[in-house]
Amino acid sequence: MIRAFTQILLRLALATAVLGLAACSAPDSRPGPASSAAGDSMPGERRTLNFGIIATESSSNLESNWRPFIAAMSEWTGYNIEPFYASDYAGMIQAMRYGSIEVAWFSNFSGLQAVRLGGGQVFAKATYPDGSEGYNSILLVPADSPIRSLEDILACDQTIDFGMGDPNSTSGYLVPSAFIFAPRGIDPGECFASVRNANHEANAVAVANGLLDVATNNTTNLTLLQRTRPDIAARVRVIWTSPLIQTDPIIWRADLDPEAKRRLQYFFMNYGRMGTPEEIAEARSVLDPLYFGTFLPSSNAHLDPIVQLEIVRDLTDARNDPDLSDEERAARVAELEQRLAEVEAGNTGLISQASAVEGLSNSGPAASREGTRVNWLAGGAMLALALVLLTLLLWATAPRGPGPRVPVMERLVNAVIAAGVIVILVWSFDNADMDRSYLLVENAGDMGEFLAGFFPEDMSSAASRASYWQNVTHSISEAVPQMIVTVQIAIWGTFIAVLAAIPFGLLSARNVAPVWIVQPVRRLMDVFRSINELIIALVFIAAVGLGPLAGVMALAVHTTGVLAKLFSEAVEAVDDGPVEGVRATGAVPLHEVIWAVIPQVAPLWTSFGLYRFESNARSATVLGLIGAGGIGQILFEAVRAFDYQRTAAIVIVIVVAVSAIDLLSQLLRKRLV
Repeated sequence: MIRAFTQILLRLALATAVLGLAACSAPDSRPGPASSAAGDSMPGERRTLNFGIIATESSSNLESNWRPFIAAMSEWTGYNIEPFYASDYAGMIQAMRYGSIEVAWFSNFSGLQAVRLGGGQVFAKATYPDGSEGYNSILLVPADSPIRSLEDILACDQTIDFGMGDPNSTSGYLVPSAFIFAPRGIDPGECFASVRNANHEANAVAVANGLLDVATNNTTNLTLLQRTRPDIAARVRVIWTSPLIQTDPIIWRADLDPEAKRRLQYFFMNYGRMGTPEEIAEARSVLDPLYFGTFLPSSNAHLDPIVQLEIVRDLTDARNDPDLSDEERAARVAELEQRLAEVEAGNTGLISQASAVEGLSNSGPAASREGTRVNWLAGGAMLALALVLLTLLLWATAPRGPGPRVPVMERLVNAVIAAGVIVILVWSFDNADMDRSYLLVENAGDMGEFLAGFFPEDMSSAASRASYWQNVTHSISEAVPQMIVTVQIAIWGTFIAVLAAIPFGLLSARNVAPVWIVQPVRRLMDVFRSINELIIALVFIAAVGLGPLAGVMALAVHTTGVLAKLFSEAVEAVDDGPVEGVRATGAVPLHEVIWAVIPQVAPLWTSFGLYRFESNARSATVLGLIGAGGIGQILFEAVRAFDYQRTAAIVIVIVVAVSAIDLLSQLLRKRLV
């Protein structure tokens, strides 16, 4: 058995080495200097450029609408254009920063972040089919809502459920913040009952279905809704419209080679303009579903109005910030006014929107910002409670009558621990909102109403049941392939983690490694465990770009930290007898580990590894938020769109997959343990 186990470990090590060498020798797909342009490629090869697309609506609609445009770009440029769709602006900006995407369509504010943080450069801008060069941010309410104007929602009585866009969205976040909330000193989180962030389509659907009272959107998306989902568009109403916002920019990496820039510029400036009348008409038909007209040349000056909006937002915040002293406020305001003047002075003819914001009233409830203060009264009460509890516990555990007597120090330690647990529970009671736990019973009917959205609207109606099962069946067919990708991500993430956790687990065990090695390794594993997979995935996007590999590596790092801790605890609990027996033969410490420690812990390690694989199959769904692929992306789209029937179908697929993995794990345990 030992020999077989050693052979297995050797094979795993060889496989890992081969994979590592393959990864090191893989060709670099990032854009290089001018010499790497398509004209310098080997004969028969076509260079690949990655094109990023911000998901403002469902990914299925985006893919079908963008596919012809991507094909045309590939034909005109002579490059293979690989599209990447992401509902998370941060992931797309990070991908451009590290060269995982070379060109992208951004909104204005996310484009500004791509220029600032991602090394991007604006080279073109879109127009609309009617030739206009701008759009408007809007606020939507249900068509039958009693809300009629902006003033109706700014009472800040916390009775309104509000929908905002992504924090990097121009029309969904920045413009409403700069034009509505910042000038009035209003914090949406304190003004409304709830604030939810979602893309434009999800917000519109939520408003139409009465799940949100008000939500941000823009005129472009509203026009698209009128085309693709007229039933939703008919059930919403606009109560506020912003000044004109410049159309969205097309951005490439500033260090992209000149040949690639020339080809991209040629395509964007001539597509829909050049060719026979039939070719122009065909190009316009491709652009129409995207709600694009032709493209115009542009530069980073395109983003000057967005910079102005940022400064004006910060300016109004500074003027209404109660935490600033008069001197600090004056200095901050002077600095921002100087920056605003500098931006406007170099505005290259673009319309400044600062005046429109400055004209708004600065009156209104200021955001309440309370500094962090030490509550000495609460601290004293906690201390008094701890002393009372400690006294009571010592009195209760005092020996009475005949029998064994517990030492005073042991009683004191036990009492301190018990009193500390009670004090911690009391201390966290208010901040954990436990005083509102009665609402779980009082509003049980509301939870039932929410859950009812996952089932047919009318169970007694055959037509309703048939429509429900049709929707569920369609959603399941959409979810199954994505669930397979999710499981594959979990498989590789767990496999890499198990290989890494074996040495780290041994080095974390106090009965195997010296303390000067154990403590640093344990702290490193603490770091691996404590950082969320989403953050780790963003780090790996810098190297591998958007896609499942970033998810695999994020799971691998996080799971390594978890398994290393479990593996080390198993090692520390081994029986010392076999170890001493091997040591008596004159074996070195490495032989003690191989022949005495690993055989004892191998069954437990196998169980831990299989359990983490089950957990990773669930955790991998979250990685869809950053474009790491799998079922998570469509799940969060369905949840944000409040499409409960589609959500129910996706959840069914996840439950079935996890149950199947659990059954498979049980079979493997019986076979291997």
